[in-house]
Amino acid sequence: MTIVVGYPPNRKGKAVLNLAALLARSSGEDLAVCVVAPGSWLPGLVREDAAYQSQIDDMTDGALAQARSELPADVSATFTTVKARSAPTGLLEAAEQHKASMIAVGSSAAGLFGHVALSSVADRLLHSSPIPVALAPRGFRSGDTAKFTRVTVAYTGTEHCDSMLRTAADLAGKIGAKMRLASFAVQHAPPVTAMFRTESAGVLAEWTTNIQESAHRVLGDSTEPGGHDVVIGHGSDWEAALHDVDWGDGDLLVVGSSESGPIARVFLGSRAAKIIRHSPVPVLVVPREAAESP
Repeated sequence: MTIVVGYPPNRKGKAVLNLAALLARSSGEDLAVCVVAPGSWLPGLVREDAAYQSQIDDMTDGALAQARSELPADVSATFTTVKARSAPTGLLEAAEQHKASMIAVGSSAAGLFGHVALSSVADRLLHSSPIPVALAPRGFRSGDTAKFTRVTVAYTGTEHCDSMLRTAADLAGKIGAKMRLASFAVQHAPPVTAMFRTESAGVLAEWTTNIQESAHRVLGDSTEPGGHDVVIGHGSDWEAALHDVDWGDGDLLVVGSSESGPIARVFLGSRAAKIIRHSPVPVLVVPREAAESP
């Protein structure tokens, strides 16, 4: 299959290319790097129409040339311009055309360096895409890491997370990565957080066991109870809770859609949005299943 990569016309897309290269090496899939340009105007008689189209062509050609130069040579990719009324529409159309497994996009240039900042394009995709959406933190660099080595799943153990967990397990198996289950304890009053952490080891142990047993319930014989590492991040806010967990260069965080969203589409809930906003590693957002398997 193919991974569609949204490369911005302003040429500030090195981070998403770094993410796409990791995804391609890890999965063995090819990339389709797309620059979305405004759709052609209706044929007119005025000279300005042709001049405008020429500017658009120059802009997209320049962006594609830079994307070619920035993508590592060992990654197989095609480069194309997609004409559509908006960037999200163009990327979704390209994904359908290529029968893509996911769409990868970068962060807003206005966001914090090293964190995911949702651009208008990413925000729209996170409320409409029928396939997973991968998000690169602003300024993301893969360093010496050639592939993803660990898939961390934001998992609560509820049935709503079942399809997301299966997708994450399939992805981890496909790319040969370890899988880790993560949950987050956010207590907004620091003294309460401190007390919770120091005096409730039994609660944490029970919480960890419940998560492991829920994973075994979903994945069946593919895992044993207690077979996956479980981490619980603590903090007085979501940023502190996310950073309480150990992260490495080869980590990919998987988050599921909101249960209130439309079926078979990504729909970002408030909890997922907070996790994404404070994640220090790339994030893959998985849509809900269209229907349960019989």
